[in-house]
Amino acid sequence: MAERSRTSRPVSAATAPGKKSPPTGLLLIGGGAILVVLAVIFYVIANQSAPVTVSSYSDVPAEWISRNEIGNLDAVVTLQGWEDFLCPACGSWNQTVKPKLMDDYIKAGKIRLEYHHFPLSQHEPGASTAAQAAECAADQGAFWPMHDKLFAGQNSGAAAFSAERMIQYAEDLGLDSRTFTQCLTGQEHFAQVRASLDQAMSLGLNSTPSLLINGQLVDNPMDYAAVSAEIDRLLAVTGQ
Repeated sequence: MAERSRTSRPVSAATAPGKKSPPTGLLLIGGGAILVVLAVIFYVIANQSAPVTVSSYSDVPAEWISRNEIGNLDAVVTLQGWEDFLCPACGSWNQTVKPKLMDDYIKAGKIRLEYHHFPLSQHEPGASTAAQAAECAADQGAFWPMHDKLFAGQNSGAAAFSAERMIQYAEDLGLDSRTFTQCLTGQEHFAQVRASLDQAMSLGLNSTPSLLINGQLVDNPMDYAAVSAEIDRLLAVTGQ
């Protein structure tokens, strides 16, 4: 737990359940205001794209990929990752643990991985905008490639999480840019991201990344050996 506490980000107390004020983990922007925000971002943020890398998912059966879920539909073990695209620890998890899970379990059809949005207040406005961008990409079947671009963008700082840069990511992935832009600027997935945040709070989660395996919270999600051991234990119980 010591390692996790150094790298993961705690949730602001203002987002605790039961508060009358709206959750601060998600940026609340009106329809007109977001256009002003985007206009400012477009002028302030440099237009130079940062180099990013995207994993290939071509070796995963298409039927095993559904928006923010990847893996065998019949898998008896499900991992739920509650993450924030601007969280450095989440970025590290996706560079170190996720690739091993892909190679050892997901591609073999043994487990299913779900990504859940947990945008933290200290990372706003980028965290919520990035979460919505991932969902807009999911509308066009590209959640996981966009997921990878967003995490890779951490190396470029705040500029990587401007709306302009995310629209560029969508173009790089070959998505319909106009549809994506309308989705992002119109905040079409605002309610979905907020609901995910509310669910994280109701589960009592207080840091990112938080990893649940078949509903049980993992003490240290950065410890692949421990994560793997628990997966193997659950698979053994079912005779797999």
